[in-house]
Amino acid sequence: MGAKARVGLVHGADRRSGVYQALDLVRADVEAKLHRQALIKPNLLSSTNQLASTHADAIRGVLDFLMSAAHPPDEVIIAEGANEKYSGEAFTNFAYAPILSEYDIPIRLVDLHQETEWVETTAVLTDGGEIDVRMSKLVLDCPCTISLAIAKTHDTCVVTLALKNMIMGVLHKADRVYMHGVRSHAERRMPADSQAVNINLIRLARYLAPDIAVIDGTRGLQGNGPGGDNAVDFRTVAASTDVIAADAVMTKAMGFEPLALAIPTYAQAAGLGIADLDQIDVIGAHLAEVITPFLPHEKTAQQMEWAAPQFARYLPA
Repeated sequence: MGAKARVGLVHGADRRSGVYQALDLVRADVEAKLHRQALIKPNLLSSTNQLASTHADAIRGVLDFLMSAAHPPDEVIIAEGANEKYSGEAFTNFAYAPILSEYDIPIRLVDLHQETEWVETTAVLTDGGEIDVRMSKLVLDCPCTISLAIAKTHDTCVVTLALKNMIMGVLHKADRVYMHGVRSHAERRMPADSQAVNINLIRLARYLAPDIAVIDGTRGLQGNGPGGDNAVDFRTVAASTDVIAADAVMTKAMGFEPLALAIPTYAQAAGLGIADLDQIDVIGAHLAEVITPFLPHEKTAQQMEWAAPQFARYLPA
């Protein structure tokens, strides 16, 4: 039996210190992943809804940790393809710009919608075909990527955490709908939508799985996520160099069973990480004591029909 994954779990701290402490609990693992350049991928689902978007203080918590490392990066990139009306709107509305002058290290804000270099791979369509999707070359080339996600329920994946955050936001905006197995949003239907998006996320995880995962659950979002305003005073943060383990621990903390969901199940089978809680060392807070059942999305029953045997051949071995 292989070594267990390690997940730092913090409960009850404020956002900035909670993020720092969660990383600090697995410091040796995280420092081993650091390079001269690091890229932080926040989740900016909205340019106006702070609950659904990564808070600037969560970014600060990551940067505090990076600056405390024995060998901190020489440069940090904060990159996202946000949902916004104009380039930089989310960075402005959520006050990311002041961060750039707060640290003695070069920090860049990058709007991935403005990138011009992309690398193609394929997504699976519900009709059995495949279609090209473009991934940001900037992100693919970065030697250390950090997914800074939010604990949220979701309309196709039950929950959306660090793996999904890393993948969806770095795809060309025009191609994101293809991840749902269709060519236009008007064609989306459940449960085929859930079946396709989960398989496609695992396919792209081969290229885009982050080196470090941080999930900020200081205030979670429940119910009909990933947007909305149904907040949970969760006060829980998880961090790990195994993104699947981090997602599994946070999934359980939100009241769901990891191996009942598609992404943890597929990912573990493909060797992308550990989703079996018995094979994860949770360091810090006791997982059983932080469990706070989130109100699920109203379409969760349909989302649970995620198994798609006809697409099994498309999953990575």
